Parts: sequence; structure tokens; C-alpha cells
Amino acid sequence: MRSQQRTRTSNSVSRGSIDDSSSDGPGPQGAALILELRRLRHELDRENVEELRRQNRRYSEADDARLSAPARSGQPHRQQKGKFSRAIDICLDQFRLRGIAAVAGENRTVRERAAAAAKSQRPSGSHASSVLNKAANRERNLPDSRGGDQLLHIETPGLLLPGSAPSSEMRTSLRQAIRSCQVGLSASAEFLLGRDALADNDELLEDGLKLIVVRAFRRQMRTGLRVLLGVSILAGGWIILMPLAAAVVVPGNLVVQSNLKTIQHPTGGVVAQVAVHNGTRVQAGDLLVRLDATQAQANVQMIRKQLDEVRARIARLLAERDGLPRPATPAELSARLDESDVTSLLASEASLFKARSDGQESQKNLLQSRTTQLAQEIAGLEAQVESKAKQLELIAGELSGVQQLYEKRLVPLTRLTSLQRESARIEGERGQLISAIAETQAKIGEAQLQLLRVDQEFRTDVVKQLGENQGKEAELVERGVAARDLLDRVEIRAPTSGVVHQLSAHTIGGVVRAGDAIMELVPDSDDLLIEARLQPNEIDQVRIGQRALVRFSAFNQAVTPQLAGIVSFVSADTTHDQQTNAPYFTLRVSLPEDEHRRLAGSQFVSGMPAEVFLQTGSRTMMNYLLKPIMDQVQRAFIER
Repeated sequence: MRSQQRTRTSNSVSRGSIDDSSSDGPGPQGAALILELRRLRHELDRENVEELRRQNRRYSEADDARLSAPARSGQPHRQQKGKFSRAIDICLDQFRLRGIAAVAGENRTVRERAAAAAKSQRPSGSHASSVLNKAANRERNLPDSRGGDQLLHIETPGLLLPGSAPSSEMRTSLRQAIRSCQVGLSASAEFLLGRDALADNDELLEDGLKLIVVRAFRRQMRTGLRVLLGVSILAGGWIILMPLAAAVVVPGNLVVQSNLKTIQHPTGGVVAQVAVHNGTRVQAGDLLVRLDATQAQANVQMIRKQLDEVRARIARLLAERDGLPRPATPAELSARLDESDVTSLLASEASLFKARSDGQESQKNLLQSRTTQLAQEIAGLEAQVESKAKQLELIAGELSGVQQLYEKRLVPLTRLTSLQRESARIEGERGQLISAIAETQAKIGEAQLQLLRVDQEFRTDVVKQLGENQGKEAELVERGVAARDLLDRVEIRAPTSGVVHQLSAHTIGGVVRAGDAIMELVPDSDDLLIEARLQPNEIDQVRIGQRALVRFSAFNQAVTPQLAGIVSFVSADTTHDQQTNAPYFTLRVSLPEDEHRRLAGSQFVSGMPAEVFLQTGSRTMMNYLLKPIMDQVQRAFIER
């Protein structure tokens, strides 16, 4: 209804304006202006008329296709619009405005716009068509543009003065003004006539476009839902069914099988020479550092001298023990008889041997002479005893005769008593002599015992000194070995072939403390292993002989493959880090020879970082995602 009203109003306005112009008739100046405008329009549109007609035919065919689509579909017109329809209306409004702007920008003629509108509406006797046909016929009745130059000489009372011809400047200004007016009038006429012609076709065009957009949107929506459903099914199946390898990832580094060799000194000393520096490659037995040997050499010489003295003393004591006439030369000293110290030492011990032997003999001779003297005393005492015995025999005979005489009263009693007293005295003296003989014999026994004791005590002292000196000899021998070893350690040599690392002794005359690390030696002949630190909560998933994958992060990952190794060592207990005090298990992975050949062009260096992958099993992605949640659920609601 609105479109029909607009059409009638526009037709009436257009018809009134055209009729007025035709009925009343323009004046001379108006007729000249109209003719000039038409001529200029023909000149401007002459080159583009064929192109515009081709575009018009394409637009007409597209409009026929869009208008025929709703009729073929047969779908009823929607009376009530929803949110989606209102959104599409907004899009169509913008599309329609853009279309109108494009139509205006293409500078179509009124005749071509009317023909396109008539073809889309299909009415044969509309008033707009008749008006446009009249305008077209009026255009065709005009003279051709090629003869339009004659129109410039029409006399126009309002534009030119009577009896004067237009100048070139005036003609140029007039042409520019007319061209500007022509562009404005053409756009206004196109909008007024084209709006009425397309007003009835707006609703059909909008419904068709809406239907096309809805169908395309539904088609794209169904396709997207199908794709989304397929992707969801594939992803869900992969999450639920596809097994994923579970592994323990442990960082580590490359180490030699026998570990680094730390070079130390047991007693320390003063640095006399440094023969290497960091990075020097040495062979086994090469000189690394030499310390000052003055103190060590003095210690060796002192022990050697003491040992020579003890060995010479032992040889003398052995000769004294065995009763040899002179001590034997020790085998250790026989090769050094040309040394003055050894010769003087042996002579001193020989003199001591002779002095001790002479002292022993003199002591024995003294005891033997005393024994002889005591024997002679015993012989004198025994003679006195025999004399006393004879005296007693004589007194006994005399006493017997005097006793007989006294009994006969021939002698006095005093004579008898004096003889008896003399006999008793002689008997007492005889007893004293016998006692003296016994004492002298005891002294002889003591002298003989002392003689034996001299030899025994001498031998005992010799044996005692021999034992002490032999023990001292053994001690000095051990001390000599230690001293010679210390002297040999003055020259610190490489225990194996390798590369010098972390050298700490650089100054000649510097002091090296006992037990301090002088340098480290990285062996180059031992096999290389990967040593890693394993967390305590993962130790149950690792065992000796387990397969492991090793990746060296120092190499180019694009061209470096993963190497397959075997777990060769797992520590029996945890070790604590010296800095963080964190516990860890030591893990070592060995690489077979064929795996080394896979990286034949790469150089392995001790300390190179590596990553060890220990495969412990497999699980699905759903198990991987749900396990933390299930662990939290198991621990939930049980705390106090």
C-alpha cells in the first residue's frame, strides 16, 4: 500500500510537471536552456551508453532470478518477525542503500532505469511507463548531438543582448554552469523516477534475499555442526582409547665410568714446579707438579743413618750371643764399605765388641782366682784340723794314765782337771776349723756361681739388646719406606691418561695443604655414562637393566636421534645435595657401542647435559587428565 501511494504521488508530481511544461510551453530562454542541457547530456553519455545498456541487461537478468526464487519455493510470507529476521532486515537495509548508492554512482539515464523497473514489475500499462515512454520519444525527436552546434546561435532574450553574439569566455562559463546543473538535475530525476519504479519491488526483493541468507546460514550451520560432531567423536575416542607412553624424565650429565681423578698430596708441601695447565692432555706417568724435596730428603737420610747404626749393633750383638770372635758385616752394609760413615760405624761396633769381651774375661778370671784362693784356705784349715786331732789323741792317752794314777791317789786332782780342760779346748778349736772349712767351701761355690752368672747375665743383656735393636730396625725400615715414598711423591705424576681440569696450584713457592685437591684429571680412555639424579618418589619405577632413552640437549635436535641405553646402576640409598640438602638417588645409564656409532660425528665430553626418559608403562589421555582429580577426591573429606 505504501509503495502504491508513493508511486501515485510520484507519478502525479512527474506528470504535473511534465504536463505543465508541455501545456504552458517554455519561454525562449527556457527552451534554449533545455536544448543546451540535452545536447550536453548526449555528448557526455554518448560514449557510455553501450556499456550502461550491457550493465542494465545483466542487472535485469539478476533481478529476474532473484524474484523467481521465492515463487518457485512456495514458502508462505512470515507475518511476525523474530530476532534473527530483524537482524537480517538491518543487513538488507544496508544492502539496499548501498545498491541505491551504487545505482546513483553509475550515472544511469532515466530511460534505462525506467526500463529496468518495468521489466522487474512486468506491468504493461502503468502510468510511470507511459511517462517514461513520452520522455524517451521526446528525446528521440531531438536533433542529433552532432548537429548541436547550430543550437548555440538561437536568440535568447534573457541570456544575450539584442544584436550581440556570445563570446568564447561566456560560452565556456555557460557550458560549465549548464554541466553542473545537468549533473544535479540528472541525479534528482533518477532518484525520483527510480524510487517510484523500485518501490513495489522492495518487499519481494527483501523476502528473496532473506530466504537466500537464511538458507545459506542454515546450510553452513548444519555443515559446521557435522564437522564439529565428527571432530568431537574423533577427539573423544582418542582421549579414551589411545594409549600414551608414561615415562620418568630425569636430567643428568655425561660422566666417565671411573669418575674424575682428583689429584691430592697426603702431607702437602711447597710448590717447586708446575708442568701442566688447564686443558693439557697428559699420559699416565707424566709429571704434573713437583714439590720441594729438601725436607723429605733430610728425613730419608736421617732414617738411613739410624738404620745403619742399628744394623751394625745387631751384628755385634749376634756375635756376642753366639760367642764369635768378631762381629760379621751386615749384608745391607757390605755393599757400602767404601762409604766413610759405614766404615767408621763398623769399626766402632768392633771395638765395643772387643771391650765387652775383654771385660767379661777379666771378670771371669777374677772369680776363678778367688775360687783358687778359697780352695787353698780350705787346705790349710784341713791341716789344722788334722793337727788338733793328733793333739786330742795325745791328751786322751795322757789323761787315761793320770786317771789311773789319781785313782791310786798317786797324782793330785788338779793334774787330772788341767788335762781334761786342755782336751776340751783342743776339741773346740778343731770344731772351729771344721766350720771355717765349710764357710770357705761356700765361698768357693758362690764364686763359681758368680762365674756362671757373668756369662748368663752377659748373654741375657745381649739378647735383650738384640731384641730391642731388631724391633728398632723394623721400625726404621718402615719409616724409611714411608720417607722414600714421601720423597717419591714430591713429583706428582698422572695416574692415567686424560685432560687436566680445575688446576689450583699456579704459584712457584706456594703451599699445598695436606689433602687439598691440586687438580682434577678427566680420563679419556674410560667409557662414558649418563649420571642422573632421581627423585625418591620415583625410585619404585626404576630398576637395573631397564631400557632408557637418552637425548643430548647440547646437539642439534633436528638431526640428533635419541639413543637407547640400559640402566646399569641405581644407588642403594639416597644422597643429599651439599647445597640444597635435597635427597636423591644416583642413577647411571650405559650406552652400547652401536649407539655410540650412531653419533660418530659428534664429540662426547664429560659434563655434557642429557635427558633420560625411563618408560614405565602406558595410560590413556583420560587417565592422565583425571588422575590428579581422583587423587584429590581420595584425599578429600578425611582431614580432621
